[in-house]
Amino acid sequence: MHTGGESDTSTVGATMGVATALDELKSRGSALLVVGSVPEEVYARVSACLLGSGCSGDRRRLVVEDGTAPQWRYESVDRWTPEWTRIIQCEVDARGTAAASSDGDGRPSPFEPATNQSLRPSSPQVSSNPSSRADGQGQTRERSRVTVDGSISDLGVEIGRAIQQFEAIAGGLEPAELRVGFDCIATLLAEYDEPTVFRFLHLLANDVRTADGMVHVRLPEPFDAETTRLFAPLFDGIVELRLNGSEPQQRWHLHDGDVVSEWLPIES
Repeated sequence: MHTGGESDTSTVGATMGVATALDELKSRGSALLVVGSVPEEVYARVSACLLGSGCSGDRRRLVVEDGTAPQWRYESVDRWTPEWTRIIQCEVDARGTAAASSDGDGRPSPFEPATNQSLRPSSPQVSSNPSSRADGQGQTRERSRVTVDGSISDLGVEIGRAIQQFEAIAGGLEPAELRVGFDCIATLLAEYDEPTVFRFLHLLANDVRTADGMVHVRLPEPFDAETTRLFAPLFDGIVELRLNGSEPQQRWHLHDGDVVSEWLPIES
């Protein structure tokens, strides 16, 4: 399968140094933090690209959203079945926080359910109908959507389960085949303290990297904000967004080699 490196890189308009670093990230799994106080439609353009818009290769997409990003970022998605595309609607609250299980160091582990059940299901919950593995033309988006309205632990378990099932369905994922978008830091920070959210994002990034996937996480804060500085070490790089007048722009900061791009246009 193709990794889609050429299409992705040209879409973001990266300079040569950033393009080289991105190719390396795609080959080994990566996590990017997308920051900037910009309209949601600007973020949606970048998110669509990072989810593999315009790529020729197969992509299995998982998006955790709060319903604020424009839905047209899914326009290029043509496989609306759970084997290919899943949307988790994030409506978490603080229920079950005190009962959350430990990660072995006495700290709450957002990716473990309070019941101490296994994070991973024993077998994927997918359709056995071969027709459901087609491109999914005419399928509704709702078939691929679930809502998590429990705790941060419940959200982590649902994400882990989806990644596990993608791996089982594919018989192993190729590098950059899995694309994950996570829009809900602000939602989590409204209910949980920063250390809990930090641990959650650490586990999310590692889970995606282990599957050789790519995850981008939306933080609607400036590049120099305290919250950005707190979470930045968890990621392989930061995509900074801004409006230059009415023109949306992006600048990439990649930790490997301290590569920073110039301000680049965001294509429609």
